[in-house]
Amino acid sequence: MREKTRENLSILLFLLVAAVVLWFILSRMRFLVFIPVSLGGFILFVIIVIVVLYLILDHLLSRSW
Repeated sequence: MREKTRENLSILLFLLVAAVVLWFILSRMRFLVFIPVSLGGFILFVIIVIVVLYLILDHLLSRSW
C-alpha cells in the first residue's frame, strides 16, 4: 500500500514537472493556433490527455523487469 502511494506521488510529481516544462516551452513561442472549441470540449480534451498520460506512465513504471 505504501509503495503504491509512493508510485502515485512520483507520477504526479512527474506530470507537474512535465506541465511546467510544457508551459515554459509554449510561453516562448511567438505564434498561437486557435481551434474553435467550446469550453466544455476543451475541458474534456484536457481531462482525456491527463488520463492517457497517467495510464501510459503507470504502465511504464509498473512493468516488472
